[in-house]
Amino acid sequence: MTVRVGEYRVRYRDVYSAGVVLNSRYLDICDIAFTEFFRAVGLAPADLAALPFDGALAHMDATFLASAKVDDVLTLDVTCDHVGRTSVVLTFTMACAGTDVFRGTARYVNIDGQARPTPVPEVVRAALITG
Repeated sequence: MTVRVGEYRVRYRDVYSAGVVLNSRYLDICDIAFTEFFRAVGLAPADLAALPFDGALAHMDATFLASAKVDDVLTLDVTCDHVGRTSVVLTFTMACAGTDVFRGTARYVNIDGQARPTPVPEVVRAALITG
């Protein structure tokens, strides 16, 4: 399931002296897209906290495909690739004017209060599998 979660306008603070977006800012934008993805499938931050679901980033593969610059508008798409017992794999795609500029695949592990992996709640599983 792929969800268009919104847009992000590149700001001056997102770029470095060469005028293009800093690599690390793409990961910050992924964090925004993570929240908006769950909101789009009916699970706002307060809902996730109440379950509880605390998706801690465990691994990220990032591919930088092209450059974005100040005032570019990036479309943000998130795809749920896999729901495991304790983790969820999401792919983030950012495009500018129809050209992909970034793709990152991340594994988030649901953790409990002691930072130990814990099963993905059925409500989350159902939302991600059925869309």
